[in-house]
Amino acid sequence: MMRIRHDQRSNEIPTPAVSFQPESVQMAVMKEKLTDQEAVVTIGQQDVRVRFVDGVPSDRSFMVRLVKQEGGTWVAQAVPLSSIGRFVPASLDDGIDLWLSARGIRLTEKEKEAVRRFWETEGGSIKQKQETVAALTAKQLEVTEIHLRLAHEALHGPPLGDLLAPLLTKTEEPEETDEAKAAPVREQTERWEGSRAYAAASELVLPPAETRTFVMTAVTEKMKELVHDFRVWQRDMARQLEQFAHAAAQKTPERAVPLVESLIHSLDRMLLNGDWLLFTDMKTETKLLEAGAKLAEAKRGLAEGKMDEAAKTVREVKALLESLRFQPSEQKVMRFFLESDERQGTKPHEQLSRILKQASQAARDNALSARGVVESLRRLGFFHEQEAAQALLSGERLPPVENLKSLLLSWVEEGTAPAQAERVLMNLTGQQLLNKFTVDSHTQTMLYQWPLSLHGEMATVHVHVNARSGNGQLDWQNCRLYFLLDTNQGKVGISLQAIERQLSVTVETESEKLAEVLQSYASTVKDHLEQIGYRVQRLAFQPMDTEDEERAATDRMKTENETSQWEWTI
Repeated sequence: MMRIRHDQRSNEIPTPAVSFQPESVQMAVMKEKLTDQEAVVTIGQQDVRVRFVDGVPSDRSFMVRLVKQEGGTWVAQAVPLSSIGRFVPASLDDGIDLWLSARGIRLTEKEKEAVRRFWETEGGSIKQKQETVAALTAKQLEVTEIHLRLAHEALHGPPLGDLLAPLLTKTEEPEETDEAKAAPVREQTERWEGSRAYAAASELVLPPAETRTFVMTAVTEKMKELVHDFRVWQRDMARQLEQFAHAAAQKTPERAVPLVESLIHSLDRMLLNGDWLLFTDMKTETKLLEAGAKLAEAKRGLAEGKMDEAAKTVREVKALLESLRFQPSEQKVMRFFLESDERQGTKPHEQLSRILKQASQAARDNALSARGVVESLRRLGFFHEQEAAQALLSGERLPPVENLKSLLLSWVEEGTAPAQAERVLMNLTGQQLLNKFTVDSHTQTMLYQWPLSLHGEMATVHVHVNARSGNGQLDWQNCRLYFLLDTNQGKVGISLQAIERQLSVTVETESEKLAEVLQSYASTVKDHLEQIGYRVQRLAFQPMDTEDEERAATDRMKTENETSQWEWTI
């Protein structure tokens, strides 16, 4: 099991001396056990001799309720951290201070005041509010009342899909579906490739000829541009791979290492942002993911001094990339054609319907692709501020970014946003706060709510991510993922743990029937995971225990602030 630890001791803030009073509850750390009944513990910055009524506790950190002082020794009772909620503090402020102290969270007086107001005014249980404060402080964000409300909405408010469903119902008008529009094309088309893809698009049933001509011209120009971009990228990668092979053959790691890192970066950038990849099929994307896995192997080979093996691996990558042909997918070209026409509509219901349809499109494709998931998150607006800032800093003319968040923000600015829209914005912004990349942390935790259309209704996939980090990136070879989806057949939880690309997968279901259906896809899933670079060591199915699932969800919310050393588990 991968153990990811973070030691906070170097970041401790000195605290003032503690004033002891009978019946007060204090956070204590074991320093020296003297007998079965007595020990020296550290409270605040003071070493205190304590005689425990029920014996010296075995935990290193614990709470103590001071009973009375006898000479230089305090008589006390140990209080497990899990039981702290059963002790009622004298006031709300005392209760908050007690809990913050127990979790090792240090806040300014201004931040404590924000927590107090949040505690008094926000809905939810005490436990949920504690989780919100802990999650926010773990991301090293300023603890303000608005930050707390946003994070609380993302963690404990209704799922994003539930929030979007009534909003879509209020604004949506009946319209012909893509499937109905595309039916005549499917009957006439066998396979679209290269230029035939956009030529055949003229068969689509669309409004007036002028609009069709305009859109067809845009599609044709777009395809030409993408073919050019693909060929340029392919040539550039081949040139860099050849340079790496030469450096490896010359036994010059000082040249080979930056080259392989540049190759990995170029491939990652293409997978995340390359426009031509949006029009290819799953097979092409899988080959690129396989190439990325092989480049990671080559980098590891360099680190171990295995230059010949690294050179051999890179030659395999070169052959793999040279075998790629840009053949736009019929379905994706058709969608681009239809979306180009749909963008003519500027009514609120048209914009919202279009964005949500695009955001959930990945799940309706023949194969769910990694890039499709990224594009879904982009359509929802998770990268809205980041991409807008990048465009401004690069000096580019900022194009209209069509995503859910930008649309809702425009409604708010215009004063036309329904109350539900503002709550959706709170949910999205809260998720963005909790997904902040903490630069000085060895691990990163992320969570996403991904709304999908399922059986005609809006459902939400909850995604929890925990991964090692380095150089501003997550380590896909060492990570943990947990997916939770509530279906009409019951809940489904999927846990994936990768350690140096060795993958363990556990699928939990509430329904035996659903488990049988999922098991029928096990071999296909395993083959796909191994194709993109993972080695599946375990693929298990088991019933979901509701209490265990709830407890596991709580464990996933734990943060670095809860103890001085922690281990993340799913």
